[in-house]
Amino acid sequence: MKRSWFAMNRRSVPKLHAMFAVVLTLWPAFAMAQQDAVSTLRVTTRLVVLDVVVTDKKGQPITDLKPSDFEVLEDKVPQTIRSFEPPSAHALPATQMTPEQAKAEVYDPAKPANFGQTSVNILVLDQLNTHFADSSFARRQMKDYLQSQSEVLAQPTTLLVVYQDHFKLLQQFTRDRAKLLTALAKAPVNYSWEYEMKGKADNGPVTRLETTVRALQEMTQVYAPVPGRKNVIWVGGGFPSLDPESLANNDLREVQETMKHVINQLVDTRMTLYAVDPTSTAAGMTELTDFQQMAFAQLSGELSSAPVDPVDNDADFDSLSALTGGRVIRSMNNVAKQIALSVDYGTQFYTMSYSPTNKSDTATKFRNIKVICKRPDAVVTTRKGYYTGATPKDNVKQELAYDLSTAATSSQPMNGLNVTVDRNTSVAVLNDEWIIRVQAPALTWTPQEDGSSKADVTVMAVSLDKKGRPLGHLAKGGSATAKAGVNLRDASKYANFDFTAEPAAKAVKIRFVVRDNTNGRMGTFDVSLKDDRRNNEE
Repeated sequence: MKRSWFAMNRRSVPKLHAMFAVVLTLWPAFAMAQQDAVSTLRVTTRLVVLDVVVTDKKGQPITDLKPSDFEVLEDKVPQTIRSFEPPSAHALPATQMTPEQAKAEVYDPAKPANFGQTSVNILVLDQLNTHFADSSFARRQMKDYLQSQSEVLAQPTTLLVVYQDHFKLLQQFTRDRAKLLTALAKAPVNYSWEYEMKGKADNGPVTRLETTVRALQEMTQVYAPVPGRKNVIWVGGGFPSLDPESLANNDLREVQETMKHVINQLVDTRMTLYAVDPTSTAAGMTELTDFQQMAFAQLSGELSSAPVDPVDNDADFDSLSALTGGRVIRSMNNVAKQIALSVDYGTQFYTMSYSPTNKSDTATKFRNIKVICKRPDAVVTTRKGYYTGATPKDNVKQELAYDLSTAATSSQPMNGLNVTVDRNTSVAVLNDEWIIRVQAPALTWTPQEDGSSKADVTVMAVSLDKKGRPLGHLAKGGSATAKAGVNLRDASKYANFDFTAEPAAKAVKIRFVVRDNTNGRMGTFDVSLKDDRRNNEE
């Protein structure tokens, strides 16, 4: 029996209530007269940001190029480079620290000032799509990689693991190598029944694809505020390719739309996927003895990949990596060196942007991107394209349900929007009324004819039990309006939402989720009902 893609996605959260408008109030700062000019972009205006790695024929990064050395094409049409940053611009804040101070520095995605403009590394152990023995090998190789690094890492690095039924943070961002090694040592290798027993049968591949894509989407929302490039070093097999003929037409379309949605979130938040497959039985396994051999094998794989739309052909993990500007390494036995090489490429890059000459907003059309370096023998790696246009109307509710269900069950706070929640303590309101505040700069504001600006959001409250399982929820949609002249890039400005949410029986906390309806960015805030009730009694 074929299983609906979005039916699976909704298994964690009950069916959404019908959407309806709510009355929004404005945080007082919005009403203040401002002399600042409103600096906002219309929804149809797009700025494409590219992180570009350039290597020579030996695989060594080239770091002395200028804007005139590049040509950018979108669908074969030349584009004008609007901004340009060399690799040297991507650095931590210029502060003097001792090694001990550097190791103790806190790197919180919700408070990204300490990151500066540096790239960050997200190490992921994929135990869902990898055989048990290969997962054990991958874990040892991850340890070998970390032990080969200095005690103070050059970039903030975090460590996560994908199991067959959940996604777990092992260590928050840190530059302390010892903390990452300790976290890795405490993470046992788990047996993936979805992979080992189901393989390609039943709904195994679809379930694994769903879990993997959810993990990627969750990362985009958790790490969205970090300003620099995010290198996802994915050590594992990655989700399997799906045979389109194995899915009903509606399910295939839903899978494709979900993939397009998540791909755009990855590229919008500057996430680049570097995948290293630790499979020890892959055909063509060869011993690699030096850097040049590794670089040649890597470049050969990248040059053979054509810039095509991966979703309309296959829901393929390898193509997903290429779409984000990364690479996939398979059939190589020195995984630790491949992790190091991926990190090296992910930190030696140029950043440039352009405004597409094609202003058309045709829904879900794939735009191909090609960056050419004029220096002889240079090899360029960047993301292959993006999807344009608004989500088709018949997919809006499905996309919304997918995003909100991911946020409802996330093990980490989502930081795509800066959200805080307090009880409404006004005398005339019910005990279950809340004030939800969303920082203005992260919202998408659309200018109106009268000079004001409008932001459309969806707000959801989810009751969670002591194990973090959803017991019930309520979702509502609405808009916030800012008067003409308000500086919407001012971090002190907030949209203020009134929301009534009665917790379910046995709930220990309420998770509030706010989603920007234009770009899909989400923020979450958890309220402990135990602490809240004690405060009310006092």
